[in-house]
Amino acid sequence: CGKSGGEYISLGWWERDDVALIVDYLRENRRVSTIALWGRSMGAVTALLHADRDPSIAAIICDSPFSDLKKLVDELAYRYTKLPSFLVSPALKLVSSTIKSKAHFDIYKLSPIKHVKNSFIPALFATGMQDDFIHPHHSKDLHEAYKGDKNLITFEGDHNTHRP
Repeated sequence: CGKSGGEYISLGWWERDDVALIVDYLRENRRVSTIALWGRSMGAVTALLHADRDPSIAAIICDSPFSDLKKLVDELAYRYTKLPSFLVSPALKLVSSTIKSKAHFDIYKLSPIKHVKNSFIPALFATGMQDDFIHPHHSKDLHEAYKGDKNLITFEGDHNTHRP
């Protein structure tokens, strides 16, 4: 985290390419025979964005990923400002345009829910029941849409609580 190139964090979009490089490196050097990905929050999103590109990954563990960035932004904006989605959308379009020009990716494509429909790697989804940053329904929605073998665990705690 923070060691790869680039000036911006892309919430998983470019980081999935970093994961691909690491996986390739491990395989080329024959240091491991089985690779699983574990990510929490943005790391879980990164794993989900990579999983449909590399079916040879043995398993993924996704702790508190968001299912769709626009949905998350709408929820956070409402929680902190009480602004409804129809007022947040124009501001998000402006932000999206700036991100496209500076960081070269489309935030509207940060939608792991669209990727899980093409993923068949065994997956474990996890979420804290009191998570008020990325609500538990994101993990539940991803779990429901996931096409591979899957499990969902919930536990007491929030986004940053120690995991059982």
